[in-house]
Amino acid sequence: MSPRPRLLAGALLALALVAGCTSPDRPRVQPDDVVLPTPLASFDPVVGATLASLDAALAAIGERLEVPPGPYRPSEPASLLQVPRVVRRAALADAGDGFVIVYEAADAGQAADLAADLSAYLASGFGQTNYAADTQFAVSTLARTVIFTTWSAHSSDDPERARAVFEALGSVGQPVAVAK
Repeated sequence: MSPRPRLLAGALLALALVAGCTSPDRPRVQPDDVVLPTPLASFDPVVGATLASLDAALAAIGERLEVPPGPYRPSEPASLLQVPRVVRRAALADAGDGFVIVYEAADAGQAADLAADLSAYLASGFGQTNYAADTQFAVSTLARTVIFTTWSAHSSDDPERARAVFEALGSVGQPVAVAK
Protein backbone atom coordinates (compact mmCIF):
# COMPACT_ATOMS: atom_id res chain seq x y z
CA MET A 1 0.00 0.00 0.00
CA SER A 2 1.42 3.37 -0.98
CA PRO A 3 1.71 6.16 1.61
CA ARG A 4 -1.22 8.16 0.21
CA PRO A 5 -3.93 5.45 0.66
CA ARG A 6 -2.51 4.60 4.13
CA LEU A 7 -2.76 8.26 5.12
CA LEU A 8 -6.34 8.41 3.84
CA ALA A 9 -7.23 5.17 5.66
CA GLY A 10 -5.69 6.53 8.88
CA ALA A 11 -7.60 9.78 8.59
CA LEU A 12 -10.88 7.93 8.01
CA LEU A 13 -10.21 5.68 11.02
CA ALA A 14 -9.49 8.72 13.22
CA LEU A 15 -12.66 10.42 11.98
CA ALA A 16 -14.70 7.29 12.75
CA LEU A 17 -13.24 7.13 16.28
CA VAL A 18 -14.00 10.79 16.94
CA ALA A 19 -17.52 10.40 15.58
CA GLY A 20 -18.05 7.39 17.84
CA CYS A 21 -16.92 9.36 20.89
CA THR A 22 -19.37 12.18 20.20
CA SER A 23 -22.44 10.10 19.51
CA PRO A 24 -25.73 11.97 19.99
CA ASP A 25 -26.94 8.91 21.98
CA ARG A 26 -24.17 9.35 24.54
CA PRO A 27 -25.36 11.48 27.48
CA ARG A 28 -23.41 14.59 28.32
CA VAL A 29 -22.72 15.45 31.93
CA GLN A 30 -23.22 19.16 31.46
CA PRO A 31 -24.62 20.47 28.18
CA ASP A 32 -23.03 23.71 27.04
CA ASP A 33 -26.37 25.41 26.44
CA VAL A 34 -27.89 24.78 29.89
CA VAL A 35 -27.69 27.58 32.42
CA LEU A 36 -26.92 26.08 35.80
CA PRO A 37 -28.98 27.27 38.76
CA THR A 38 -27.31 29.47 41.31
CA PRO A 39 -27.74 28.65 44.98
CA LEU A 40 -31.06 29.82 46.37
CA ALA A 41 -30.88 33.16 48.18
CA SER A 42 -34.31 32.62 49.68
CA PHE A 43 -35.99 29.29 50.22
CA ASP A 44 -39.19 27.72 51.45
CA PRO A 45 -39.84 26.52 55.02
CA VAL A 46 -38.94 22.89 54.21
CA VAL A 47 -35.42 23.87 53.13
CA GLY A 48 -35.22 26.24 56.10
CA ALA A 49 -36.14 23.39 58.45
CA THR A 50 -33.41 21.19 56.91
CA LEU A 51 -30.86 23.99 57.36
CA ALA A 52 -32.00 24.45 60.97
CA SER A 53 -31.51 20.70 61.58
CA LEU A 54 -28.01 20.86 60.09
CA ASP A 55 -27.19 23.94 62.16
CA ALA A 56 -28.43 22.22 65.34
CA ALA A 57 -26.31 19.13 64.58
CA LEU A 58 -23.23 21.33 64.20
CA ALA A 59 -24.06 23.43 67.28
CA ALA A 60 -24.06 20.21 69.32
CA ILE A 61 -20.32 19.85 68.55
CA GLY A 62 -19.52 23.57 68.88
CA GLU A 63 -19.55 24.39 65.16
CA ARG A 64 -21.79 26.52 62.97
CA LEU A 65 -22.95 26.86 59.36
CA GLU A 66 -22.17 29.91 57.29
CA VAL A 67 -22.75 31.17 53.78
CA PRO A 68 -19.61 30.30 51.82
CA PRO A 69 -17.55 33.26 50.61
CA GLY A 70 -17.47 32.01 47.01
CA PRO A 71 -19.29 29.65 44.68
CA TYR A 72 -19.18 25.90 45.24
CA ARG A 73 -20.44 23.20 42.91
CA PRO A 74 -19.85 19.52 43.70
CA SER A 75 -19.49 16.85 41.07
CA GLU A 76 -23.03 15.54 40.61
CA PRO A 77 -25.16 13.48 38.24
CA ALA A 78 -27.15 15.05 35.41
CA SER A 79 -30.41 14.57 37.35
CA LEU A 80 -29.24 17.16 39.91
CA LEU A 81 -27.86 19.80 37.55
CA GLN A 82 -31.04 21.87 37.47
CA VAL A 83 -32.35 21.12 40.97
CA PRO A 84 -32.60 24.20 43.22
CA ARG A 85 -30.07 24.07 46.02
CA VAL A 86 -28.71 25.90 49.04
CA VAL A 87 -24.98 25.74 49.72
CA ARG A 88 -23.60 26.21 53.23
CA ARG A 89 -20.25 25.56 54.82
CA ALA A 90 -19.07 24.80 58.32
CA ALA A 91 -16.60 27.39 59.56
CA LEU A 92 -13.42 25.28 59.22
CA ALA A 93 -9.83 26.42 58.72
CA ASP A 94 -9.47 24.78 55.30
CA ALA A 95 -11.59 26.65 52.75
CA GLY A 96 -12.30 23.37 50.91
CA ASP A 97 -13.81 21.59 53.94
CA GLY A 98 -17.27 21.50 55.44
CA PHE A 99 -19.51 22.13 52.44
CA VAL A 100 -23.06 20.85 52.60
CA ILE A 101 -25.55 21.09 49.75
CA VAL A 102 -29.29 20.93 50.34
CA TYR A 103 -31.19 20.10 47.15
CA GLU A 104 -34.88 21.02 47.05
CA ALA A 105 -37.07 18.36 45.43
CA ALA A 106 -40.75 18.70 44.53
CA ASP A 107 -41.78 15.99 47.01
CA ALA A 108 -40.33 13.25 49.24
CA GLY A 109 -40.55 10.67 46.43
CA GLN A 110 -38.48 12.82 44.09
CA ALA A 111 -36.01 13.50 46.91
CA ALA A 112 -35.55 9.75 47.39
CA ASP A 113 -35.02 9.28 43.63
CA LEU A 114 -32.49 12.14 43.47
CA ALA A 115 -30.63 10.79 46.51
CA ALA A 116 -30.48 7.35 44.87
CA ASP A 117 -29.13 8.92 41.65
CA LEU A 118 -26.50 10.84 43.63
CA SER A 119 -25.50 7.72 45.54
CA ALA A 120 -25.17 5.67 42.35
CA TYR A 121 -23.15 8.45 40.70
CA LEU A 122 -20.77 8.70 43.67
CA ALA A 123 -20.32 4.91 43.63
CA SER A 124 -19.50 4.91 39.91
CA GLY A 125 -15.99 5.04 38.56
CA PHE A 126 -16.62 8.46 37.02
CA GLY A 127 -18.10 9.84 40.21
CA GLN A 128 -15.13 8.59 42.24
CA THR A 129 -12.55 10.25 39.98
CA ASN A 130 -13.88 13.72 40.79
CA TYR A 131 -12.90 13.46 44.46
CA ALA A 132 -9.75 12.59 46.42
CA ALA A 133 -9.24 8.83 46.83
CA ASP A 134 -10.00 8.93 50.58
CA THR A 135 -13.15 11.04 50.29
CA GLN A 136 -16.12 9.89 52.33
CA PHE A 137 -19.65 10.79 51.22
CA ALA A 138 -22.83 11.40 53.19
CA VAL A 139 -26.14 11.50 51.32
CA SER A 140 -29.47 11.68 53.14
CA THR A 141 -33.04 12.83 52.70
CA LEU A 142 -35.14 14.91 55.05
CA ALA A 143 -38.73 15.66 54.05
CA ARG A 144 -38.37 16.71 50.41
CA THR A 145 -34.70 17.69 50.56
CA VAL A 146 -31.49 15.83 49.72
CA ILE A 147 -28.45 16.56 51.88
CA PHE A 148 -24.93 15.99 50.52
CA THR A 149 -21.56 16.48 52.17
CA THR A 150 -18.05 15.05 51.84
CA TRP A 151 -14.91 14.65 53.90
CA SER A 152 -11.29 13.83 53.04
CA ALA A 153 -8.66 13.40 55.75
CA HIS A 154 -5.79 14.01 53.33
CA SER A 155 -7.34 17.21 52.00
CA SER A 156 -8.08 18.76 55.38
CA ASP A 157 -5.99 21.14 57.47
CA ASP A 158 -7.66 19.80 60.64
CA PRO A 159 -8.81 16.22 59.91
CA GLU A 160 -10.28 15.51 63.35
CA ARG A 161 -12.41 18.63 63.38
CA ALA A 162 -13.46 18.14 59.73
CA ARG A 163 -14.43 14.52 60.45
CA ALA A 164 -16.58 15.63 63.41
CA VAL A 165 -18.33 18.16 61.14
CA PHE A 166 -18.84 15.50 58.45
CA GLU A 167 -20.32 13.06 60.96
CA ALA A 168 -22.62 15.71 62.45
CA LEU A 169 -23.88 16.80 59.01
CA GLY A 170 -24.24 13.16 57.93
CA SER A 171 -26.38 12.38 60.98
CA VAL A 172 -29.24 14.60 59.77
CA GLY A 173 -32.08 12.93 57.87
CA GLN A 174 -32.53 9.42 56.53
CA PRO A 175 -29.14 8.16 55.29
CA VAL A 176 -28.72 6.78 51.78
CA ALA A 177 -25.84 4.32 51.45
CA VAL A 178 -23.00 5.22 49.09
CA ALA A 179 -20.85 2.26 48.03
CA LYS A 180 -17.20 3.05 47.50
